[in-house]
Amino acid sequence: MSRSAAGGWAIAALLVGVIGISFASPLAKLAVQGSDVGWIGAAFWRTTLALPILWTVLLLTRSPARPAQREPRLAWWPLLIPGALFAGDLLTWHLSFAWTTAASATLLANLAVVLVGLAGWWWLRERLDCRYVIGAVLAVGGVFWLVTAATGPADHPLRLRGDLLAMLTAVFYAGYILSIKVLRSDHTAIMLMCIGTSASACILFLAVVASDEHLVPNSIEAWGWLALLAIVPHCLGQGLIVWSLSTLPASMAAVTLLLQPVATSVWGWLMLGEALGPSQITAGLVVIAGIVLARLGSMRAP
Repeated sequence: MSRSAAGGWAIAALLVGVIGISFASPLAKLAVQGSDVGWIGAAFWRTTLALPILWTVLLLTRSPARPAQREPRLAWWPLLIPGALFAGDLLTWHLSFAWTTAASATLLANLAVVLVGLAGWWWLRERLDCRYVIGAVLAVGGVFWLVTAATGPADHPLRLRGDLLAMLTAVFYAGYILSIKVLRSDHTAIMLMCIGTSASACILFLAVVASDEHLVPNSIEAWGWLALLAIVPHCLGQGLIVWSLSTLPASMAAVTLLLQPVATSVWGWLMLGEALGPSQITAGLVVIAGIVLARLGSMRAP
């Protein structure tokens, strides 16, 4: 496959993956509303219910006649790193909602775009031009506009604690994207997903126990929403994003992920009846424009 064709498939996979993970918030909300499972518990079940699917795919794709050529000769423990970072991302993201607004949490978590762009330029030697910077600023500004229009400001006595947790979420997710980018040169996407998700599930289980949340859903409907949370955002969405990072620059993937809150607003409108007015629609178009410009600015990245 030519480099341009591979890049085209990677972009398509990344876009579908972003659409997949955009279902995470409404599906988790439906699961939490329909049972006594908390937010950390929903994150735990997202990873745990995905494990049988991911490990089955791995076993089916590793033919005994044609064993994987690289993974057996490589240490497996580095693959735990993305899983630990992803667990930290989910944990701090969910906890931040207790003390700050969804607007602030979303905006501060999206600082990961800046962190990944800087790290990709400095550490991974990804060549970017001014269009990437302008596009990233537009996309982050559009996200801020989107979530502010949707939720409005709030004044919580522990607002700083929530904002700091949201900023920590950005650090965790930036680290996750960068670690996946590095490890994808030596490992398949499904191997990364299997081991990383296993690590995430173990860490989130400990977090649920420590938080004293109720772990087991008390309704069949909640189990259904949690199963969809594992299949669509995690197996499909996160899996395609991991696969695409073998070809695309990490900085481009991070900016494209800003499509997630745009798509999530649409699903919130369709699935939860949450209002979506002209202001949110315009903000979404600004995000898309920023992503397109950032893509043009990262075309030359290796």
